[in-house]
Amino acid sequence: AIPQHCDILLNVIDANDNAPEVSLTSMSSAVAENSPNGTIVAVIRAEDKDSGQNGQVQCQIPNNLPFKMESSTENNWKLLVQHGLDREITSRYDISVTCTDAGEPPLTSKKN
Repeated sequence: AIPQHCDILLNVIDANDNAPEVSLTSMSSAVAENSPNGTIVAVIRAEDKDSGQNGQVQCQIPNNLPFKMESSTENNWKLLVQHGLDREITSRYDISVTCTDAGEPPLTSKKN
């Protein structure tokens, strides 16, 4: 008898099993209250080891702050002054950055 064989090609589909990894790559220790809108306060790197949609990350901060998050380059986000700062009203901010992937279910990481 002649042995028979066949090749099987199997694609493994990525599961959303990795939460984003968030790291602070650059930060200003102090920001002047007269800093113009758009001043960079920090640069955050958010990476997800998953592929495709599972690896796409969005970062955000609470809406009640005078700052905003903006995507700058792949996996990098900038924390920017969005509107005027007033040291006499608020002299210190403790900002939590939340990064969430686009997988199902979405996985989240937080950086203070």
